[in-house]
Amino acid sequence: MADSKDKKKEGTPPITTITIKKSIDPVPKYPPVEAAARRLERLFGGSSSNAAAAASTPAHQQSKILKKWLGSSSGTASKATLAQIASCAERSLDPAGSCATGRELLMGLATEDERHAVVLKELNDGDDKDEKMDGDSKAEAMEEDTKESPAATQAPVVYLTKSAREVESWLVTLATRIHWRAKNYTDAYDWSEKGLQILDAHLADCSSSSASTVVGGLYPLLARLLRFRSLTLESLPPSTRSSLVATQRSELAGRHTMAVLRRDADVSATVLNIMLHDLLEGDQVEQAQKLLSNATFPTESASNNQLIRYLYYSGRIQALRLEYTQAYSNLSQALRKSPTNTGLGFRIAVQRLLVVVQLLMGEIPDRSVFFGEGMRVELKPYLEIAQAVRRGDLAVFHATVSTHADRLRVDGTYTLISRLAHSVVKAGLRRLKTSYSRISLEDVAQRLGLPSATSAEFVVAKAVRDGVIDATIDHEKKYVQSHDSVDVYATVEPSEAFHRRIAYCLTTHNDAVRAMRYTPDAYKQQLEASRGLSRRGRGDDDKTDEEKAKEIEDEFR
Repeated sequence: MADSKDKKKEGTPPITTITIKKSIDPVPKYPPVEAAARRLERLFGGSSSNAAAAASTPAHQQSKILKKWLGSSSGTASKATLAQIASCAERSLDPAGSCATGRELLMGLATEDERHAVVLKELNDGDDKDEKMDGDSKAEAMEEDTKESPAATQAPVVYLTKSAREVESWLVTLATRIHWRAKNYTDAYDWSEKGLQILDAHLADCSSSSASTVVGGLYPLLARLLRFRSLTLESLPPSTRSSLVATQRSELAGRHTMAVLRRDADVSATVLNIMLHDLLEGDQVEQAQKLLSNATFPTESASNNQLIRYLYYSGRIQALRLEYTQAYSNLSQALRKSPTNTGLGFRIAVQRLLVVVQLLMGEIPDRSVFFGEGMRVELKPYLEIAQAVRRGDLAVFHATVSTHADRLRVDGTYTLISRLAHSVVKAGLRRLKTSYSRISLEDVAQRLGLPSATSAEFVVAKAVRDGVIDATIDHEKKYVQSHDSVDVYATVEPSEAFHRRIAYCLTTHNDAVRAMRYTPDAYKQQLEASRGLSRRGRGDDDKTDEEKAKEIEDEFR
């Protein structure tokens, strides 16, 4: 049996392995900023295969594509340098095209050697990755590459065609942000002004040209550049800032009007928030209230960042106008909608104002509010003020406010906190009513820190009239007689508390439902796109009457 097995093994033919080698084309190596710019060109249909689809891309679709691209390119944008921006402008923008002016400005950010070094660095980084291979595999790969594929060389220079204007504007915003982070505020402001001039020129050219040029991708970049200009303007000296703000108000009003007419939610929301911020910084509360009442904020289509800014400014204006209930509602929504992983400074500003509004409403905030992550130090003065209000001691309250007066003025809450003196008196009167059934006016003045018994008499009379306490003043014997405590469930306070809670739950439910909405028949459009079909590619005879009516309705919207 063993001999027969050996004979079978000897008669079996040897197994041959066939190795199939794929010819790998060299992948072009671009620097990160340039790679992001060329990715936008592909998304806009810059390649020959997508040229027909790009020609029929509507403006709102370009805007959506650009917003998603900005989000995916945020990491590259945060690490970009001036040399990378200049190199991208030189290799991506056509010197004989419509972006020639911006190209020259951006190339001036770095010298020719620095721009060339950016491309060489990318090639060297790719070579360093190849050097990590072991010696045998590296030798085999080099031998195969020399036989079958050409050596990897520098990527060819191909100018952008479909997304040149958007990339030019994006590079200008990157240059503005780099100067602003480096605290070169004057240069950052100059770059923002130059960028706005370039964007306005592009929009004017596209609107006056006979061809139907789609410029929907420029509007989100216009909103971003206006936001950067506002940030750089806040960092300039006060004398320069006041004169520039006064001259820009008419320009911002015109931009807001045009944005509303073309239904541009990004620019209209951004400009409205900038104007509200400028008016509040100039202590022009009445004008800010008029703007707030006459302008409509695009709540459903605006970004979340602009929405929470609008809610914060609205709450601040309403708090200054003694509308504490509405201010509390807007500030609570702003704090709830704020991102938890970033924007700590904004959340601290909202929480500070929310604490003051709660105190003005006669409520004492929870102690856990003051000990949130990153808020312990910033909210320490407000914790001491809340403790003074809770004690009802007017002298301690005035001492605490005078200690932190400079800090409160910087925060912009000193005016609101100065109104808390009456709340302190009311809290003290409630404690005295609970502790004593009868107390003299002299003792009331002493315990509340009032100058005399006559002042205490006036204060107690006002508190009785406002319904803060249920008591009677004996003017002849100079004492206050408190009545028996009324059952709180026999009043309207429980119903008001339930109303506030139900309104909060309904608002949260409506926001959640609104966030889950999607366009009708969206799955059908995705299915047609995956099959290579398109509604625009079909003839009019193939469309149903409902589809034709829908298209006509969309055109007149």
